[in-house]
Amino acid sequence: MKSILLVEDDLDIQTIYSQKLELEGYKVLLASDAHQGLSILKSDHQDLILLDIMLPGKINGFEFLEYIKKDEKLKNIPIIVLTNLDTEKESALRLGARDYLIKANTNLNEIVAKVKKYI
Repeated sequence: MKSILLVEDDLDIQTIYSQKLELEGYKVLLASDAHQGLSILKSDHQDLILLDIMLPGKINGFEFLEYIKKDEKLKNIPIIVLTNLDTEKESALRLGARDYLIKANTNLNEIVAKVKKYI
């Protein structure tokens, strides 16, 4: 079973996305901030990361993305940025994100299609 790490601080979005992805046959691990996400990555292999940019705590989504792409063990995990910031696509892709989706403009089936594209 393919495993996805969802790094998202909005609990309603966590629930909606994880339920849909689990119905599609994926194992979904949830992190509410970047620190929690990094802890999960160190202890459990993930096939893909869905990453919000605006996260609570000291590490935002861009810093999380930079950290992952510099780590030899983690750098090949595909990362899809899911955010409502429509101005940061270029930055996210330059840092190594495979895709950039605006949450408000993307339905659940489109998210699943993107996940299937990368894993």
